[in-house]
Amino acid sequence: MARPGLALLLACIALSSPRLAAADELATDTNIITGLDVSSSINALETKVQIQGMAQAIRSPSILAAIQHGKHSRIGFAVFVWADGDCVELIPWRMISSSQEAEAAAAEIVSQLDEVLGNSTRFVGSLTNVSGAMEYAESKLQAAPFNPERTVLNLVGNGQDNVGENTERARAALLSHGTTINGIVIGSDKRIIEYYRQEVIGGPTAFVLSANNAETMAQVFAMKFTTEIAMHTVTAPRPDRL
Repeated sequence: MARPGLALLLACIALSSPRLAAADELATDTNIITGLDVSSSINALETKVQIQGMAQAIRSPSILAAIQHGKHSRIGFAVFVWADGDCVELIPWRMISSSQEAEAAAAEIVSQLDEVLGNSTRFVGSLTNVSGAMEYAESKLQAAPFNPERTVLNLVGNGQDNVGENTERARAALLSHGTTINGIVIGSDKRIIEYYRQEVIGGPTAFVLSANNAETMAQVFAMKFTTEIAMHTVTAPRPDRL
C-alpha cells in the first residue's frame, strides 16, 4: 500500500506529464521572422527577387540539415511584408522540421507573389518605415505559439527609414528580449549597407549581407538561415566576416 505522501507525488507527476509533453512539442531551436520591403523604392523585379530567393533557400538541404541537428530539430518560421502602413503577414507562424514542411512553406511563399505585387501599396503604403517593421516583428515574436531557444529577425530592404522616427527605440525593444537582428540589403549601395550596420542590426552575432538577383538572394537567405539555426554560441563566426 502506497504511503500518502508518495501517492500524492505520483498523482502530481501524472497530472503534469501531459503538460510537459505539450510544452516540449512546442519547443523550437530558433524562431525566425523575416520582413520583406515592398515600399515604392522596391520595383516588381526586386519583390520577385526577395520572394523567389527565400522560397528557393528554404528548400535548401543545408537548412534542413541544420534544423535536424538542433536540440529540438525544428524551427518556428514566419514572413511579413512592410512599408509605412500596416505590415501584412505573408506566412503565419509555422513549424519546420522536415523537407515536406519546408516545401510547403516555400510553395506558400511563391503562391503569395501575385497578391504582393498587385496589392502591396494599397495594403502597406509606399514609404520606408524601418522602425515600424521592427515593432511589428517584435509583436509577432512575442505572440509566437512556439517556445524558442533563440529568436531572430531578418530585415530585408534597400533604403533608410524616411518616415521620421529613427530605429533606436524599436531596435532596443528587440534586443532587450534577446532577439538577434540581421539585415539583407537589396543591391550594393554602400551607404545603405552601412546604415543597416549602424542603425538596424543588433546582437553579438548580427550581420549584414547584400544581394541583387534571385540566385544571389537565395544563396544569402540560405547562408543566413543555416547560420541562424546552427549558431549556438556568441563566438561563432559571422558569415559577413568569413
